Formats: sequence, C-alpha cells, structure tokens
Amino acid sequence: MKNNQRWIMLPLIASLFGCTHLTNRTDAMTVESVAVSQVKLEPALMFELMLGEMLAERGDTFSAYNLLFPIAQKTGDVRLAERSFQLAMSAGFAQGIEQSAELWRSLDPMQASAWRVGYLMALRHDDLEAALDYWASYRKVSDLDLADDLRSASAQAIQATKPETAIAFFQALTRSYPDEWVAGFALGYVANHYNQPLIAVETLEDVATRLEAPVEVYFALSNLYVEQGLTERGLEFLATFIRQNPEQWMMQERYARLEVKAEQYLSAKARYQRIVEANPRAFTSLLSLALLQLELGELDAAEIGFRTLVNVEGYKDISYYYLGIISQNTENLNQAKRYLEQVSHPDYYLDANLMIAQLLVRLEGLHQGIDHLQALKPVGQEEQVKILRAQGIFHSQFDLWEQALLFYQQALDIKPDDLAISFAMAMALYELEMHDEYERLVTDLVKRYPNEPDALNALGYFYVEQNIKLDEAEVLLERALAIDPNRYYILDSRGWLEYQRGNYVEAEQYLQRAWSLSKDDEVLIHLIKVKWAQGKQQQAQSLWNEYAPIFPTNETLQRLINDLANP
Repeated sequence: MKNNQRWIMLPLIASLFGCTHLTNRTDAMTVESVAVSQVKLEPALMFELMLGEMLAERGDTFSAYNLLFPIAQKTGDVRLAERSFQLAMSAGFAQGIEQSAELWRSLDPMQASAWRVGYLMALRHDDLEAALDYWASYRKVSDLDLADDLRSASAQAIQATKPETAIAFFQALTRSYPDEWVAGFALGYVANHYNQPLIAVETLEDVATRLEAPVEVYFALSNLYVEQGLTERGLEFLATFIRQNPEQWMMQERYARLEVKAEQYLSAKARYQRIVEANPRAFTSLLSLALLQLELGELDAAEIGFRTLVNVEGYKDISYYYLGIISQNTENLNQAKRYLEQVSHPDYYLDANLMIAQLLVRLEGLHQGIDHLQALKPVGQEEQVKILRAQGIFHSQFDLWEQALLFYQQALDIKPDDLAISFAMAMALYELEMHDEYERLVTDLVKRYPNEPDALNALGYFYVEQNIKLDEAEVLLERALAIDPNRYYILDSRGWLEYQRGNYVEAEQYLQRAWSLSKDDEVLIHLIKVKWAQGKQQQAQSLWNEYAPIFPTNETLQRLINDLANP
C-alpha cells in the first residue's frame, strides 16, 4: 500500500474498529514493559524494539509496525502482538491490522478486540461466512451486552463494507437473534444507510409487530415514512402506537408531519397545538403549527406563533421571513419590508431580498425594485439565476417584454434546463408576437420533456390560438390530459380547440369542467363565447353579469358582451 493511501485510510480505519483511543503515544506498551517480559530478547531485537518505539514516538507508526511485528512473530509475546496491532491501527495499515490481529488472537484467544477485527475485516473482504464465524467467536469472549455489540457492529460495518455484504450479514444476525429487537434495528440502520429503505421499513415493522419494541424503533420508522414518502403506510402502521401513547411528544410530532404530507391539515394542526400546549419550548412544533396555519389562511394565528419565535435563537430569520409574507398578504407592505430587512441567515437572505425588491416595485416603482436586485451579490449560479429571473418577471409585469426577454435569456444561458424560465421566456416571445421563435422553443421543450403537460399544452394551445395544425394540437392536448386530467387550463385549451372546429357542444363540456375547477378570467371569456355561439345569450349574459366585476382589469372581458352583440 502506498503511503498516501495509508493516510487516506487512517480516519476510516480508526472509526471502523472503534479504537479512536489509540494514538502514536507509547502509553499502552512501553519499552520498559517489554523489557520485563518473560521472553528474553537478543540484543539485536531489543535494539529494533527500542528503535521502533522511538519511531512511534515521532509519529512514524508505519515504520514502527514494520520493526515490531516481526519481533512479535518471532517471540510470540502477546503484548508485542497487541502493540503491533495498535501501531497498525494508528498507521491505518489494513494489511498490518489483519496480520497483527490474527497473531494476537492466536496468542490470546480470549481477546475480544482481536476477534472484532476479524469479523470487520472479513466484511471488508466480502467474506460473509468468515465474518459470521468471527462474530460468533467474538461474542463468546465479549464482555459487552449483545444489544451494545449489535449497535456497535452496525455503526462500524457501514464504514467500509459493500451494501450487499453488510445487509446479508445483519440479515443473518436477525435470524440468529429473532427475539432481540436491536438485531432488527441494526439491520434497519444498515439498510437505510445503503439506500434500501423498504428493507429497513419491513424489518422495523416486523420488530415492532413481534416484539416489545421501544420508542426508538417507532421513531426510526416514522423518519423513514417521512423521508421516503410512505405517508399512508406510516399513518396506518403508527396509528395504534400514537393512540396508546398520547404524551409521547416526539412521536406525536412525527405523526403530525405525516398528516401534513397526507394533507390531513386539520388533524395535524390539532396535534401540533396539543404538543405546543404541553411543551411551551417545543419550538420546532410551534414553527410547524405556524406554517400550517399560514397554509390554511389563518394569518392571525400564524402571526402569533412567528412573533413568539422571533425571540428564540435559531428561529429568528425564518420567523421574520414569514412575518414578511403575512404582512404582504394583508397589504401592509411597509411592515412586510421592515420584517424582511431583519433576515440575515444565508438560507433565507436572498429570497427575503427578492421579496423586498417586489415590494419596492409596488411601493416606489420598477426602477427601485430593479436597483435593489442589481445591488445584491449572488453566491453561485443558482442565486444569479434567481436574480435574473426576478428582473425578467418585474419587467413583464409592466409589459416590457423585450427587456424581460433579455433577462430570461441570460438566466437560461446559465441554467438551460430550467423549465420555469423556459416557460417565462416563451410567454415573452408570444407577447412580442415572435411566433416562429415561440414555436421553436416550445417544440424543443416538448421533445426534451415529452411527459411535461405544461409543455404539451403550451404548444397545443398555440396551434389552437393560431387556428393551425389543429389535429396535431388535439394529439398534444390529449397527451397532456392523460397525464393530468384535472388541470383546468389544459381543459380550457381542449375546449377552445373544439370551439375553433365549430364543435360548440363538446367545447362547452370541456370549458364548463375547467370553470368548475378554477374561476379563471380566460376560461370565463371562452365559456361565454361558446354559450353565445350556441344561441345561449341569456346564460352568457348571466355569467358575465356575475363574474366580470371580479376581473376589472381584464379589458377584453369587460367589453366582451358588447363585442359579441355588435360584431
């Protein structure tokens, strides 16, 4: 093994065997202790021994090992064998670790550390049978509880073992110790480490079902359910435990997370409230409750939670950020700006300043917002793209499509696979009536993302609006609806296609369904036109009377009935 490889392995080996107490010092065995050994050393060997210890003292443990190990072999002195092992460990010398451990075992079969090295090194060599044999021998001499040994083995084995070997090893141990919950827990830990979450979940569920498992098992399961998106499975499996342990707050919090993922918001909110009431310092649960209240539109309640958290270290920045969002939603724009200016943590700083720029656009005008954005110092390309995209959005809000297009293009030059920016750029091209460029861009998106319904709709609706390639438009829109049958604007596109073909009955069916899903002004325009085309003028007029006032800035909608009545 090359010297550079040796040093790379040092931290790995040390953690692998749990021998971090071993250092380059000679405390464990000194020259004096060897000298009193009952094995008499020849002067030449004694010189090599002293030289080896001197090298170890200076930090050259690899050379020290190469001097001491042959002496240990020759003399059969158990303390020299142990000392050789220590030096090999300190040097991170894998071959030396194996050699010295084997010698140490042969001289002192009751030495647990040497047997532990045996099963761990066998795992590294993918020798499952040997690893199990070494484990059995180790357990005969180990003075640790089985549970402690299993925990330690799982933590050490994952340092340098192939996934299939490690999992097979711990599967064998679970069969050897079917009544030990820690055996299953160790297998679950290893399987999860090697990205085999289903093995981990099934193992832990089996442990929890068969044995009197502690909360530790349920907590590990809850984390797996959350991380792997196994929401319904987790809610069902943990329900009994949660019901029987109403004051196990750690698990109640995890269960509330699953409820949120399952969109069981009211149940999750009630659970978070119970946790916070019982544990006033459960700040993570309070944050989750406030975020959930914000999602439910309970702004006053959410604000109370965030106001509490701004006084808690570690929660200030996120709380100020969401207080800014709440103030913005309630049109208290200056207050929102003051809150957002308190945010300094890197995780929220850029997003807070993007919102400040948006507020400045509304409060002072486009140029003030753009100036704020351009004064920011992005860290990395991701932040640079966010700033460019925001500048494009702000210009588009003022119908400055040419400027918006330039910013979107710069953002795409940095991040060409950003679908959201591609769609924004497509909108700018459409508004500028650059139809050839629009079609090329969206056609390319369909080729690159054939299962992206928004890309399919963007091209299909373009053909419908231009009243061209209607058969191709139908194929695109049908594909989009097959992927997402309840996306209202795709249904609107499909209905408008039938309108262009003169199939008003079919058009009305699509548009009525789209309108039931979302009270969108463009859908309303299309639906009124379709009804008018069928001679249902009274229904069209009623729709217009009821809903046109909701969209006062849509000039096309405001004059629609007059335009239809006076073509």
